Amino acid sequence: MELKSQAENKKKHQIETFRSYADLFVQRIPRYAVKKSRSWTTKNKPLSDRPVRAHLAGQYAVAVLGKWYPEFGILDIDDRQRGTVDEIREKLELNDKNSMLFSSESPDSYHILLKPEYREKPPTVRLLNSAFHNFCDLHRIEIYPQATRPIRLPFGPRQEPLDFEYSYLGDWESRLYWFQKLDSFDIQEVSGQQLIFDFDLSEKPSLPNLIEDHPKILLQHGLQAPGSRHFSQFKILYWLWRQNVPQQTAVEITFSWISKNHNGFSKDIIRHPKAVRKEIGRQAACIYEKYELSKIYPDSTHNLFNGFISKPDVENIIRIARGSLPRMRFLFHLVKFCYPRRFRTFVSVHTNRLIEWGSRRTYDKYLREFEAQGLLKRGSAYQTGLFSKAIKLEWPFKSSSEAVLYDGRSIETFEQTAKTIFKPGEMRELIESAGPKVRWSYEMVKRIWESPG
Repeated sequence: MELKSQAENKKKHQIETFRSYADLFVQRIPRYAVKKSRSWTTKNKPLSDRPVRAHLAGQYAVAVLGKWYPEFGILDIDDRQRGTVDEIREKLELNDKNSMLFSSESPDSYHILLKPEYREKPPTVRLLNSAFHNFCDLHRIEIYPQATRPIRLPFGPRQEPLDFEYSYLGDWESRLYWFQKLDSFDIQEVSGQQLIFDFDLSEKPSLPNLIEDHPKILLQHGLQAPGSRHFSQFKILYWLWRQNVPQQTAVEITFSWISKNHNGFSKDIIRHPKAVRKEIGRQAACIYEKYELSKIYPDSTHNLFNGFISKPDVENIIRIARGSLPRMRFLFHLVKFCYPRRFRTFVSVHTNRLIEWGSRRTYDKYLREFEAQGLLKRGSAYQTGLFSKAIKLEWPFKSSSEAVLYDGRSIETFEQTAKTIFKPGEMRELIESAGPKVRWSYEMVKRIWESPG
């Protein structure tokens, strides 16, 4: 029985590890490339798990296009001596703490793998390429991923780690683990880049619900009625944005779809295809730019950047906070933020976030309380910015497969999460067991259930 349990746990861990790899590196839509002998072959279909597993097993190489918000960056360096590669890396202030150096297939060719960010936010593939453009031109190298040119997935055949610290890593699972421990690299530090303005919208737009809609069915069967083309295009574009497909690629997919699947319900696509394509471009710009300026991300980026949480975590939070709603909220956000960063020794949390989770008056008080309980440690050596706090959370993290999601996205607030997981009576029992008096728990549950969302 014990051996069976161990085997089940091992299988569960393998599935979880592969899922983490796919979430970080794999763009499935609309095509990919494989190399089984001497040349690359494009596969004009979505990428399934089987080729990715073959890549990781060293059977053949797989290359993918970039996501709209890529979770990784690769500096592709060809025909250079190792000393030159080290000089390029040093100019960017890259080292084994924020990057990994791998060999590539050809002699004297290398890949520098890093985790890009821009002012503590995820950059788009457009911003990533723009930030590195001048530096790459100067040093005759390339930055990937790109929206239209595939790049070989990490940890595949003939890709060996060259850093001394990582040279002993023989399998892709261990390489993935150490990649997840890397510090992020802020692309605004790349020398020679153009000044990039960081705009923001004061009001965040809402997200249409994919549970109540069926864009995948629309994508499969095409238009179902006259006069539905415009809104149907919007639904397809929105679904592609949610799948983290780059903007121009989404335009191409949507135009190809309406051209082949109008089912006779649109005269415009037959008579004026160029006008329809321009309209699709305007619709895509509206979707992508609105959400980019609002700091609202596609599902995978939303979960990996904003974080996620599980039901046992919420139960622990209620117990540790002893029924204090402000402390529940603060700890909820801290745990949620640390989940996708849990492999790092310390997590850098900007002071503005801590203030947002609590208040300017209370956030340090809560940190000191949780530190006294042995729940976290604070450090000073690891800081990405002047206003960042280095925090190591001592937490029993669960598998990401246990994350509480709604419509494929992690839930943003403690109140919304509690209402998703528990019934009011269950919530009241948990609060009462944490300490407060009966009437207090009743009022708190009422307050949570009457909150928006």
